[in-house]
Amino acid sequence: MVTGMDDVNVYLAIGMMMFFIGILAGYLAMSHFYGKRFLAVARECERADSIVPLITEMERES
Repeated sequence: MVTGMDDVNVYLAIGMMMFFIGILAGYLAMSHFYGKRFLAVARECERADSIVPLITEMERES
């Protein structure tokens, strides 16, 4: 027989799992996004043969 406390425990477990899955998905999405941006800036630095594009990007982010 399922009691009210069992229901609460199940909902808490599901909530915790969803929280950690969300954290992991957010981390992976941001890593992918900033990895692509870093490669674009690195290509720009290589093309310009200077670090000015990197400095410009850092100023824009802060």
